[in-house]
Amino acid sequence: MKRITSLVAVLLFFNMAYSQQPLPDFSVVERGNKVIISWVNPFETIIQLNVQRSYDSLKYYRTIYSATSPELPQNGFSEPKQQFNKTYYRIFFVLKGGAYFFTPAKLATPDTDSRTINLLSNSTIKTFSTISVTNRGALLTTIPGNLFPQFKDSILRQTKDTLFAVNDSLVELRRFVGKEFWKASIYIFTSKEGYLNINLWDAAEKKYHIKFFEEDGNELFEIKHIKDKHLSLDKSNFVHAGWFSFELYEDNKLREKNKFYLPKDF
Repeated sequence: MKRITSLVAVLLFFNMAYSQQPLPDFSVVERGNKVIISWVNPFETIIQLNVQRSYDSLKYYRTIYSATSPELPQNGFSEPKQQFNKTYYRIFFVLKGGAYFFTPAKLATPDTDSRTINLLSNSTIKTFSTISVTNRGALLTTIPGNLFPQFKDSILRQTKDTLFAVNDSLVELRRFVGKEFWKASIYIFTSKEGYLNINLWDAAEKKYHIKFFEEDGNELFEIKHIKDKHLSLDKSNFVHAGWFSFELYEDNKLREKNKFYLPKDF
C-alpha cells in the first residue's frame, strides 16, 4: 500500500524541541536530502500557521505548507533539499483576534547537534525502555523500546496513519481521515428529472415508513404505511434544493439511513 502522510510527512526526530525556543523562533536543519522545519507553539489562540520559502531573504516568499492543526504544541514539516545554494524559510502565523506575525528568515543548516536522539531510528530507540502511544490524549498501548521500530514500520508502511513526536518517550498516533464516501440508496434516489423515486419491491408484504430530514437533522415529514412498490415525490415536497437525509423503517426497525441531493434545476 502506498503510504500517504498528512501534516508533517512523519516527524523524523523527537527531542528537537528540547533545546528549541518557542515561536517566533523555529528550527531549520538539513538531514541527508531533506530539510526539516520544526517549531514549538506557546500560543493557545493560534488559528493559522504557514511555512514559507524564498531564495531571497527579504521577498518572494511562497507558502509551501499550511498546518491543518496549528494549535499543536509541537509540530514540523519536511521537504526535499532544494538545488539552490541559499534557501530561506520563515513561518507566518495568526492568532485569534487577527494579530499576525512573520518570524525572522533562516537558512537551513546541517544537523550536527550530538544531543539529538532519533527515536525513530533503530539504533537509538533501545536507550528508552518503553514508548507510550496515544490517540487524542488516550493511551493506546505501551511498547518496549526494542519493539518500537517494528511498530513504526507497520504503521507507516501498512496504514495511512501518521506518527507525531510529543517527547522522548511519547508518540501520538493520528488516524487518517479520508474524504467521506457516499453511495446512493437503491431504495430512495433522485431521477434525472429531479423527482425523488421510492422503490420498495416488497411493500405489499411488509410494513414500511420513511422519515425525511433537513441536512441539519431537523425532521421535515414522514410517510406512513407505504403500500405501493414505486412512488415518485415532487421537489415541492422539500421546499428547496440541496442535501436531505432519510430513515427507512421496515416493521418499525431501521433498514437504511442515507441521504440524497435535489438539484436546483431539473
